[in-house]
Amino acid sequence: MRRANHDKVIAVQLIACPNCGEPVTPHRACSSCGHYKGREVKAAKPAK
Repeated sequence: MRRANHDKVIAVQLIACPNCGEPVTPHRACSSCGHYKGREVKAAKPAK
């Protein structure tokens, strides 16, 4: 009973990438297009 408050599972927050629209966690670069805050910060994955 003592651990009931802080051992709960919290859902992951997702937002839409402003560049490509893919879901991405806040404050992280998009894994599909490589943009963060309107600029490209890493190379995007090659399209299959």
